[in-house]
Amino acid sequence: MIYIQEYFQHLSNFGKSAIVLNLLFFILSGVIFKYIVKPTDDEDKNKSRIRWLRFLNFLLLMIYVVDALFNGTTKNNQWLLQLSQTGLVLLISYLFIQFSHAWALQHYGKEKNIDGEEISSSTYKSEMMYIIIIALTIIAGILLLVNIWNVTSWLQATGVLGGLLVILFATKDAWAIDSVHGLIMLYNHDLEPGVICRIPEYDILAVTRKISLTQTTFRDLVQKHKIVIPNSKLRTTKIEILNRAGQTGWNDYIEYKIGYNTPTKQVEDFFEKVWEVSCEKSSALTLEKKPKILLVETGDHAIVWRLHYHLDNIYQLKSARYCINRVAFYLQEEFNLSLATPITHQTVENVAIDFPNDDSSTELDLENPTE
Repeated sequence: MIYIQEYFQHLSNFGKSAIVLNLLFFILSGVIFKYIVKPTDDEDKNKSRIRWLRFLNFLLLMIYVVDALFNGTTKNNQWLLQLSQTGLVLLISYLFIQFSHAWALQHYGKEKNIDGEEISSSTYKSEMMYIIIIALTIIAGILLLVNIWNVTSWLQATGVLGGLLVILFATKDAWAIDSVHGLIMLYNHDLEPGVICRIPEYDILAVTRKISLTQTTFRDLVQKHKIVIPNSKLRTTKIEILNRAGQTGWNDYIEYKIGYNTPTKQVEDFFEKVWEVSCEKSSALTLEKKPKILLVETGDHAIVWRLHYHLDNIYQLKSARYCINRVAFYLQEEFNLSLATPITHQTVENVAIDFPNDDSSTELDLENPTE
């Protein structure tokens, strides 16, 4: 303990401040990303933020630990001082970006209610502000590092700047394309958090959760798992948008094939009872909003009946459909009808064919077509 006190007293004011700040950030990292920087709905990302902050704290503290083991001080070891200042610049830059992103979301983002859950969603303005903040932070960080290591001559060397431009150009496919597509989607406002969409190419029916600069996150409507698609791929595929952000009502329908021998009145009574029982079992359906019973097709084997109904909560689209199907299955015996498509083949023996340029008609025997 005495050795630690003596070592701490020999440190410069900068060294003492660096150690105190690192210890505070290391201890309070969980509090910072829970209460100060608003956490995201992605728990893994929140944990990753805390790990990165503590990792930077650990590296910076290890510099002073190494210095103490070799009985030195940052005053006598210039390179340790430079390493310490470099670590502090990286740490402050990281925290500044995180705080600035939270500020941009608070001032330019939107609060969305997704199936009863409040989330903060990015907008075109918030993401543009985030890009500007990142660019300014990187420039300021580079300038500080150049001055810390006394390599100001690098700024005058076109080779260094040219190398940076080459690196940016070589990695543009990893960040530039998706970022541009992400900004376009945010600007168009067609795909927003809370919107339910169907993507046939990927067999997806899901709720849009988040649109970032590089990727879009969905939550599957049935299995509730997370789906992540790069923005560049999302912009080149067909997307069916079922609702607008903030709208929970939607019109849906279910079709059933019922045989011709079932009277219309019997079918209508059956669907009315199905709707009544389904409304009791599903909170997404309302008994007062009567469904429409439509005959949409007279098929070869059965009539296609459509139950067209209003859904109060589109986020329960699948569960409401499952509920109606189950009720219909159980009630079919009570109403003496079948939802199974009947097989109604008929045998045709002879067919008379009239030829347009001949007054006579010839009977074609199907069993002996060559005669």
